[in-house]
Amino acid sequence: MGYHAHIERLDTSAIIDLKGRKDALVDWKGSDLPAIPERPNTATDANGLELYWIGNDHWLLRAPLDREEDILRTFDPGSAPHDVSAVLVSDTLVFFSITGPDAGQILSIVSPLDIALEAFTQNGVSYSEAFGLKALIIRRTEGYELAVERSYADMAQSYFTRIKG
Repeated sequence: MGYHAHIERLDTSAIIDLKGRKDALVDWKGSDLPAIPERPNTATDANGLELYWIGNDHWLLRAPLDREEDILRTFDPGSAPHDVSAVLVSDTLVFFSITGPDAGQILSIVSPLDIALEAFTQNGVSYSEAFGLKALIIRRTEGYELAVERSYADMAQSYFTRIKG
């Protein structure tokens, strides 16, 4: 059985890992961030930046790679106050896009994450598991994005190819 889905390895993104209380983050760079998500495991976006609330006092800021120097100037790790950590992690994750009518079926094969809209909302983002690996999963209007650590990207791509048939 074939699946009607398109799976694509995406270009590297600029990513800053941010840790700190919400109020400390807002005090430091709130005007430069997209709105802080209102609930854990959700995302917001503005001006080409996406902010993911991925854990207690843990956030990821993502942008296209060509904006990496700009966001590093704005979110300079050296300028972070003592109660905020900012670390550039762009090279650590490889993202895959899963789109099409069967995107949900593909994701359900590779991950135990409950992707029902009631559990994983339209702006959902969460760490889960995929292919037995830690994976960041993002709901998109047209499907999903899934990110794994760079060292496992070729393996994940091979698995996706086998699933797609």
